[in-house]
Amino acid sequence: MSSYSPDSDEPKSLTTAWIATILLIVVFVIGLLIFPPLYDAPKGEASSFVLFIGRFHPIFLHLPVGILSVLCLFELICSTRKGEQKFGEASLLMLILGAAGAVLAVFAGIMLSREGGYVGGNFSLHQTMGLLGTVGVLIALVVRLMGMARGSMELLNAYRAVYFVSFGIMGLGAHFGGNMSHGNKFLTEHAPAAVKGPMVAMEKWMLGFVEKPKAEKAEPQAETTSEVKPEPKAEVKPEVKTEPTAKGTTPPPSAPAPGGDEKLVFQHVILPVLTAKCNKCHSAEKAKGKLRMDTYEEAMKGGENGKNFVAGNLKESLSIERILLPDSDDDHMPPEGKEQLTPEETALLKWWVEQGASGTQKLNEAKFPAELQATVDGILKG
Repeated sequence: MSSYSPDSDEPKSLTTAWIATILLIVVFVIGLLIFPPLYDAPKGEASSFVLFIGRFHPIFLHLPVGILSVLCLFELICSTRKGEQKFGEASLLMLILGAAGAVLAVFAGIMLSREGGYVGGNFSLHQTMGLLGTVGVLIALVVRLMGMARGSMELLNAYRAVYFVSFGIMGLGAHFGGNMSHGNKFLTEHAPAAVKGPMVAMEKWMLGFVEKPKAEKAEPQAETTSEVKPEPKAEVKPEVKTEPTAKGTTPPPSAPAPGGDEKLVFQHVILPVLTAKCNKCHSAEKAKGKLRMDTYEEAMKGGENGKNFVAGNLKESLSIERILLPDSDDDHMPPEGKEQLTPEETALLKWWVEQGASGTQKLNEAKFPAELQATVDGILKG
């Protein structure tokens, strides 16, 4: 198969480009059949290989974004016949490479979502727009090849319209992906007021399409946590009294007691909750905000934003404060898109702080509220 570039009678082969394009489309379709995008928690555990490839999503993502960004400049130049004749083939090569990178990034992202913990409006828009943008780029690639094969500037201009729209959709998808990692204020926090207002309004409008069911779940969660408040407060005094006694006869309980047959409240009940819901971002591997919660000492030390857990004081315990914020608040933790704490897990953390946030309290000495005993048993079994 050959083509004529605009204002030129010299034939140029596009066979290799067509083969590459068809292979990309086939791989994309088959890949989506094997790994369909998920918008809810995965039902089973993914293989180590799938998760290994998925972790490369941030790397694969930046490569096509860079190529396709440069391509925007080239396409502006190619909008004239002279520019197309001079740079058309270079643009085609960048388009093929960018499309291939986008396909790879999409599949890595879908594989990463199999890890679990990716839910919410930001995730839904990030994944959907990534898919739509990639489909648009593949369609644009086909239209460009048709335009080059026929030497038609009309088709090439149509291609550019499809491409710029698709790239814009990709950009919006990347923005919502950034929200998942850095929070909704990351891009707009320091924006001028004239720019910030419309950006925030549009973002909320778009999130409204995918977050409506979520609003119904927020109220029962608040009610549940408020009901649990009276119970723990009645038991604060007996437990707090035992802590000073222990401090008088043994070293300060700054770290969990050594292992053995007796289980500890923090190590065996509280830490599993933190590991499941907090430590993907706050551990030795990744300490966002210089905060770690993978050990008792680190959890009590806190991070750059203040004290994390303050014994007997919920109001000064930053983690408790942010967990209790509405899901729509940018400072709510875990951030949107991550797996949220259940009302029972939230109540359990509050109970532990109110009891003195001990690292050495033994499980057989703890007096858990009756409504939390089933949750505790489930954690111990799990």
